[in-house]
Amino acid sequence: MSATIMDGREVSRHLRPELERYAQELKERCDRAPALAAILIGDDPASRQYVRNKRRFAEELGFESRMVTMTAEEVSTQRLLEEIGRINADRGVAGILLQLPIPEKVDRFRLFDAIDPAKDVDAVGAVNVSDFYRAQLGRFIPCTPRGVLTLLNYYGVPVEGARVAVIGRSDIAGKPMALILGGRRCNATVTWCHRLTRDLAAVCRESDIVVSCAGAESEAPFLITADMIRPGACVIDVGFRRVGPGKFAGDVDFDGVKEVAGWLTLNPGGTGPMTVLALMQNMIDAARYELGLERAAYSFDFAMISKP
Repeated sequence: MSATIMDGREVSRHLRPELERYAQELKERCDRAPALAAILIGDDPASRQYVRNKRRFAEELGFESRMVTMTAEEVSTQRLLEEIGRINADRGVAGILLQLPIPEKVDRFRLFDAIDPAKDVDAVGAVNVSDFYRAQLGRFIPCTPRGVLTLLNYYGVPVEGARVAVIGRSDIAGKPMALILGGRRCNATVTWCHRLTRDLAAVCRESDIVVSCAGAESEAPFLITADMIRPGACVIDVGFRRVGPGKFAGDVDFDGVKEVAGWLTLNPGGTGPMTVLALMQNMIDAARYELGLERAAYSFDFAMISKP
């Protein structure tokens, strides 16, 4: 067996014309192109790469792209609150992105909650988190889960009734991922795990779908290896870590797992492009909401074609 490789770049190319149509509609309705404002702290290489990709995609769609950078040494909660307040007041900005990770000395939840809910395109503030957890969609869908679910949809992976292991508990990936998959829109049975879960291998071997969002070092080179995967299962690798100068890896041993799994994401090139795509979808929605329009509808998009 050799897995079907899930290529986020392919899905992004497929959906791009639809995003371009919605972006063009916004430009025709608005006096100026909506802007995405990104705040980046420190020099984490993965974060810088993600921000570059997000800004480039935004600009290619005709959106403005603004960047605020700070060093980890100079940053403080108060300074960031002031910067977020300034961006909130800028009517030209449709979406605000506070790129993670951020230094531990900064109160990230105060910062999340300070972002105007109408511009919170990462869905991290208290208002949008509450809406999302109650309705499972809310105003904005967290970008990584939205991208992963669109990827599953595009490749026809059966989700309803499936047993799923979600590994990771971050506010932007693991938590919302487990909630959506286990909720009424997907109807999977989810085991929510983390790196300290006892006998993680046994949990994974029982699962039809494994979504690994750990992105952290383990004692072994990879957190997820071929012996942990049920033959024919779907494996989604959200993890992203630096393993050397200019080299990155995920949580999953790609070469080993591809000989066992039924579906397997590239990494890089799998969930990363989907996260960027989902951010652009949320950006378009933010601008549409401001005009009194409904959420945009895309083919192979979880938000629109999953069950109500």
